[in-house]
Amino acid sequence: MKKSRILAAGFAGIVFFGISFLTLGAVLPSLRETLHLTMEQSSFLASILPLGVLAGSIAFGPWCDRFGYKTPFQVASAMVVLGFLGLSVLQAVPWLGVCVFFIGMGGGILNGSCNALVTDVSDDHNRSSNLSILGVFYGIGAILMPLVLGVFHQTPYTVILRYVMVLLFLVFVYFSLISFPQSKIKQGFPMKEGLNLLRQPLLLLFSFILFFQSALEGLCSNWIPVFLQESPSYGMPKEKALFLLTFVVVGMTAGRVVLSWLTLRVAPWKVLWAYMLLIAVGFAGLAAGLRPLVPVLLIGIGLGATFPVVIAYIGTEYKALSGTAIGIAMTVALTGNVLLNYLLGFLPIRVFPLYLLLIWILMAGLYLLMTGRKLFKNI
Repeated sequence: MKKSRILAAGFAGIVFFGISFLTLGAVLPSLRETLHLTMEQSSFLASILPLGVLAGSIAFGPWCDRFGYKTPFQVASAMVVLGFLGLSVLQAVPWLGVCVFFIGMGGGILNGSCNALVTDVSDDHNRSSNLSILGVFYGIGAILMPLVLGVFHQTPYTVILRYVMVLLFLVFVYFSLISFPQSKIKQGFPMKEGLNLLRQPLLLLFSFILFFQSALEGLCSNWIPVFLQESPSYGMPKEKALFLLTFVVVGMTAGRVVLSWLTLRVAPWKVLWAYMLLIAVGFAGLAAGLRPLVPVLLIGIGLGATFPVVIAYIGTEYKALSGTAIGIAMTVALTGNVLLNYLLGFLPIRVFPLYLLLIWILMAGLYLLMTGRKLFKNI
């Protein structure tokens, strides 16, 4: 096996996930217009995607640890390709829901598997750096579909989906041709050891940091445009608010580029605190009603550090069952995303920045607990 080819597979897979995760949001307006979907039908489709991602996040860890990475990569990419094909040809809402679930589950398997793969093939010194680069490639995939649909807005979305599907099929072929690391467990699956991970205080602390981190990423992606439109401090038109949202992704991608360099030179937990400070400044800027470009960009940059660094810590601490450990953390993280996004629906939009700051305080408290107990040692 060549490590460069394996890393390339991880980077290609996370681009795959970025495309799949953003595709529904990018094509949903066209789906509603073409198929005359009601708000209830649109919400139904939108709610299925995170359920699929959650299912994939639960499944990938034991699968990779027991059978290696090749089959999960192949099956997950095939699911996404079939989901894209279905979105481009089907019209019945229930079948579209099946396609969205396929896309979500395949993407969830790829997301977790790519993080676990890059974790396993990296040494302790460059693990955080390689995972940061992985995050950069996710940003590329996340931007790709909205960008392509925007540039070729006169082309039917079904045609664009088919072209993208061909590109993704070529990635599937690449996964089929290269060699992946072998399974860690040759016979059976040690259920006792896997269940014991759920009782590991360190893994639970890592997981709940990601619980709040994932919630912040989801809240910022979903609600910043709404806040900028409806807040008395801003009252922006929809087009300008959506344009500013892209700076969250741009900032996160730029932050991870810098992170890949910083973590090779500075202790990663120190870098985390610097990025956390940027997040807090961005949230405070929105709460104060400052011009939104700089706060939004700072939020994006700050959000770029936690997932790569914490996943690197998990991979270092739990090498024997890294896939299962990362899968547990990803599942907890997605649960936080769903629950805290749902809770915001009961609050007035004007308190949105304060809500973000409260979540930030809870996450910072977990960082203080871990730093105070020196749980970031030797990494």
